[in-house]
Amino acid sequence: MPAPLPLWRLVERTLLRDPWAWSLLPVFAAVGFAFQGRTSEVALVSLYGVAQLVVPPVVMALAVPVLASRGAWSLWAPAMARPGAGFIASALGAALGLGWPVAAATLAAAAIAGIPPTQALSLLLSVVLTVLLWTLVGAALSAFTLNPARALAGGLALWALGAIVYEPALVAFAVAAAEFRFEPVLAFALLVNPAELGRVALVRALDVPVFAGPTGVLVARVLGSSPLVWAAAATLGWSALLALAAAIVFGRRER
Repeated sequence: MPAPLPLWRLVERTLLRDPWAWSLLPVFAAVGFAFQGRTSEVALVSLYGVAQLVVPPVVMALAVPVLASRGAWSLWAPAMARPGAGFIASALGAALGLGWPVAAATLAAAAIAGIPPTQALSLLLSVVLTVLLWTLVGAALSAFTLNPARALAGGLALWALGAIVYEPALVAFAVAAAEFRFEPVLAFALLVNPAELGRVALVRALDVPVFAGPTGVLVARVLGSSPLVWAAAATLGWSALLALAAAIVFGRRER
């Protein structure tokens, strides 16, 4: 008789088998076709922008119902020696289960759009880290609430702040603080929002200043010539903090 699969593996398989986990494949393919014949820089930046708009909501919509189910955890958690660690392992399983379809969609879109392999790998890394970060955002909110609706609402609110409100607020701050040395504050604000830092890092790596704009120039001054490293480090740092918070809260709460 085969040994039972660990819980994280069960979560991964559950999401891999969900047809909605593959829903981004036709979306990304359509974007790839839309940018066929354009320069690879335009296609890459556009694909990254689309990914930041659609990946976080889809990831949380699929991961949160699995991770925030009070009924499922009342069954599984008592059998775990370390419930917090088990919860985070399940969250990482969810990230894997969603990461494979998103990675396939990203590579397919990059191939269709004609993005060179090295640039496609940079795009792939950025999008996969986005999956990890937002899965753990959903995990942290799930651990706090154990209520799928509340956790998803909180995650979507955070996504809206980063994707819609953040950039206009940053521009307004830059205009208001034009007479002061605000580069360190700008760099900190970008580290708080890895999605925007990732965009600037990609266009800086492409060496296309017109895409980066003044923000890219300031980032180069403050963060140096390796913004992709900073973007990856910021994403992994936030992911680790979210995982730690989720593990502590889930391990101590009643289920």
